[in-house]
Amino acid sequence: MLRKFGSAEEFWQAQASFEAIKNRQLRYQHGQGVCNIFILDTSSSLGEDGFKEMKETFISIIDEYAKYPAMDENVAVIVCGKTVRFQRYYSNHYEDIKHCLDEVEFGGPSPLTAAFFLSVGAITNGASHTRVMNEFKIHPRLILISDGRPTSITDDFSITDDSGQMEREEDKHLLLQFTSQLGKLHPFFCIPVGRRPDLTLLNFLCSQSGGKIVYPYEARQFAKYSRNTKVAAMLFSKRRTESTDKERILMTLASEFPQWEFSDKDQDDIYEIYSKRPMLCSMDERKFEKHSFEERDPQMPTLGTRVRRGPDWMWKEQDNYGPGTVIAHSNEDGWLFVEWDTGNYNAYRYGPVLNKYDVKCCNEPRILCNESIATGCLVTRGPDWEWDDQDGGMGKIGCVLNVQGSGIVLVRWQHGFISQYRFGSNGKFDLEICDPFLPEAIKYIEDKMQNVAHAVFSSNDTQPFLQEDLENTCSPVKYEKLEKKTENVWKPRHVLHVTKGKYFKNKEVDMSSSDIETDRLNISYAKKQWFWKDGEGKWNPYSRETNARINKCHQRDPKSTVVVSVNNTSYRIVMAKNIQINLATREISEIKLVEDASNS
Repeated sequence: MLRKFGSAEEFWQAQASFEAIKNRQLRYQHGQGVCNIFILDTSSSLGEDGFKEMKETFISIIDEYAKYPAMDENVAVIVCGKTVRFQRYYSNHYEDIKHCLDEVEFGGPSPLTAAFFLSVGAITNGASHTRVMNEFKIHPRLILISDGRPTSITDDFSITDDSGQMEREEDKHLLLQFTSQLGKLHPFFCIPVGRRPDLTLLNFLCSQSGGKIVYPYEARQFAKYSRNTKVAAMLFSKRRTESTDKERILMTLASEFPQWEFSDKDQDDIYEIYSKRPMLCSMDERKFEKHSFEERDPQMPTLGTRVRRGPDWMWKEQDNYGPGTVIAHSNEDGWLFVEWDTGNYNAYRYGPVLNKYDVKCCNEPRILCNESIATGCLVTRGPDWEWDDQDGGMGKIGCVLNVQGSGIVLVRWQHGFISQYRFGSNGKFDLEICDPFLPEAIKYIEDKMQNVAHAVFSSNDTQPFLQEDLENTCSPVKYEKLEKKTENVWKPRHVLHVTKGKYFKNKEVDMSSSDIETDRLNISYAKKQWFWKDGEGKWNPYSRETNARINKCHQRDPKSTVVVSVNNTSYRIVMAKNIQINLATREISEIKLVEDASNS
């Protein structure tokens, strides 16, 4: 049959189109809940015990679905081994679905890519639906129960021996290439079974789609994922906040649903799902694609510019009180797209057309936590660079606009050129991360700020920010001063001159003075007092004004950053890492928060 088509991919695409018609014709038997597409590996590489484990895991999930009929899970089943086919089209007939493997034969290769091609027949052309739960949009999900060892999609599937010699790197690459697109809207949940599951590949499939690894012993808990998603959606509608503080979320869960019983695992799931709400609440993918990464308006910040909420902000906590990156100018005049550091993205007003400024430019760098790279990171050419002077020349800096799960990133360079580069794809790295506190990186950000200011001031529009806002958004340390090293930064002495034998109540101490001496002075601290450690290992309190500023930012977002001044030297506080960075010398020192320092 493959001879009728130019390639195996074309054959499976045509087969998927046919299966979509079948699924659409059987809509009368569909469940109204979330669509679940099971891909069940029946290949010989599992081993007989692995095949049995796969069946038991699948049945346990279906049994659990049956316990919650109100969720009305919609289930389709694809088998992958000696044959690749729909074993069951969508339905909510759980007893029938549970027995669909009774006659399935064990053995054959593992053409997993063919199964994923075929799964499109359960997604497109009206074959499925997106389940809306309050503001969450739940697209069809794919559940793979397999050892994650794909073989060719062109070989004879009737071969009974799936040996290790049949596993090729090109088959893995084809699978990852296809699923990287499919996973943009449809999460993959992989359940490893068999003698030697490839956890690396299965983990990669999950991570590039927003899904996760689920082990067989967690199958029954996973079957409650839709129910817990519904709870998370209801919780978000009630709270209307972007906070990700686990303790606060679980406290709200208990107060909002006092009659419900949630196990510890349920609570973990609900928190995990709640934390992924930007993916579930984000705008329709097709709506954004019309504007994807285009730089249209010279009066708007260029792509890659860092921004914060501005004077006309009206979007509640979409930004989680943190910074983000401009990633596109909209087709609609007066709008641009911002991706916040939380991963959420949306369109915002900016410029004279609407005379509204939902965002304003800032100089806060993208601070990586557990990611290797992210939107907003600064980069330079890396060890595998082979693109001539696309970057504008050696040492030029660019900003990441988009990160794809396949190890490809989109970058805008200083001179305006935008293109894709490898960052892990096939083990190649065209780029390397640039330290945002290097002088050349600060200069890059400063230049961006000046370009924005020039564009704004050259228009006849009322300004989006005052002159002091411009000064605040530009680098807190002037570039020409960066070469000056501050000596003895970590050895301040805060001492107060007093007359012996005199007693007084100290109301305020100017901690910025370096010539004050003290005779066992008792300093009153704030209830939430921040301290920094000097070069001698001594912990020093921040001044009252600086401490209040840090606390204000910390209250909004414990992972935010803020620039402060200590002894006429500027530091960036990175709360997520409990450090402060000297913006002149780039030295790093520890900081800490004492919750009840007023009693110490």
